[in-house]
Amino acid sequence: MRLNIKNFAKIKEADIIIDGITVIAGENNTGKSTVGKVLFSLFNSLQDIDNKIVDDRANAIRNSCLVPFFARAAIKESDFSEYAWITRLGFYTDIIKELKKTSDKKEKVTQDTIANAVKRAMDLSMADLDKVANSEEVVQNICESVATVWNVSEDAIMSEIISRFFNKVFSTQLNPLSHEAEKEAVLTLEIKGKYQKVCFQNNNCVKYEQEITINHKAIYIDNPLIVDHLGNKKGLNQMEKMLTDLLDKDKDDIFSGVVEKVLAEEKLTNIYKMLQTVVDGEIVVGQNEKFYLKSSKFKEPIVLQNLSTGLKYFVILKMLLENGSLKEKDVVILDEPEIHLHPQWQIVYAELIVLLQKTFDLSIVVTTHSPYFVDALNLFSCKYETDKQVNYYLSSNIDNMVKMEHVSDHIESLYRKMVSPVQILDTLRYELNNK
Repeated sequence: MRLNIKNFAKIKEADIIIDGITVIAGENNTGKSTVGKVLFSLFNSLQDIDNKIVDDRANAIRNSCLVPFFARAAIKESDFSEYAWITRLGFYTDIIKELKKTSDKKEKVTQDTIANAVKRAMDLSMADLDKVANSEEVVQNICESVATVWNVSEDAIMSEIISRFFNKVFSTQLNPLSHEAEKEAVLTLEIKGKYQKVCFQNNNCVKYEQEITINHKAIYIDNPLIVDHLGNKKGLNQMEKMLTDLLDKDKDDIFSGVVEKVLAEEKLTNIYKMLQTVVDGEIVVGQNEKFYLKSSKFKEPIVLQNLSTGLKYFVILKMLLENGSLKEKDVVILDEPEIHLHPQWQIVYAELIVLLQKTFDLSIVVTTHSPYFVDALNLFSCKYETDKQVNYYLSSNIDNMVKMEHVSDHIESLYRKMVSPVQILDTLRYELNNK
């Protein structure tokens, strides 16, 4: 997989290979996080986009039908339950799916096609129109709403979905942050020789080209304190909301995710052993909907908020694995994970990343400032024979624009950049000692 970025935000151009583990190191404010956010946005705005469009069309039809139906049907409040079909999103989804089948066959969608699709959806919903006043008018109104919504082009809906998602993630700053702001921002994601291409101007998606369907999700982890928000997602950004959804997935259904957990335990024995050396115990949910770490080391479970910030990084991985949220070939973006980790835990975390990538065939993007962390990733990838699937990039600012240099063949240049502050201190120490 390869990600190409042109004239997006601070990045003039970047060509990033994402195959196994991709390490992006560099100083602050050199576009490292932007790469991760672009990848997150591309995957999650385009993932299953056909069904997103079906759902959005269905929702638009339902909204346009509800008020006229109840206003004209003269239904008593006690009888609303008999007409649940008119409020059910699935009723309109069935209609759109019927029309999409016709469209996919390159057949024209006519008024008769729409009327037949509405009739079939009503039959599936067991709609009893005989009791509804002006039933013919009701059906006609539904058909008119369907026709209006169906005539909105798929390209326009796709562009709007992509624009909204990217603007949410980037706080409406997609344009190039340079004097060349009038240029198009172009993002190209290539997978096995096929690509998705998205172009932006004035913070809006103006062009979208698709050769492949995105079937996997991208998970963005940059804040271990996110576990403090489980059960309370107020004020979270787009990446954090998605992560909390994955962490507390199906917590009310004790049978959900059983198969995934059994498979994970069989497949990830070594990883679980390593996690237990750091997070010894089980993540449980109390009656108050709070999450706890239950361990034999403590006389009572510990609320996750009371764990150390570094430990929460490991808790996030443990929860994603145990509830089956991490799937094969998913994309995981880790933004500067070393910030809250002691050098010893950086080494453990790096080994976990390498093992997870190998076990799940993940694409993992890591941004970092730490030479310890880069060295650990390098050595463990050699230990587990995945070093051919690790790519290293050095990000830097040149004339207020970001440059991403592929340095896998001369990784020492990356180390030199990261240890330069230590050399400054060594120089100062020498000067002080020789006064």
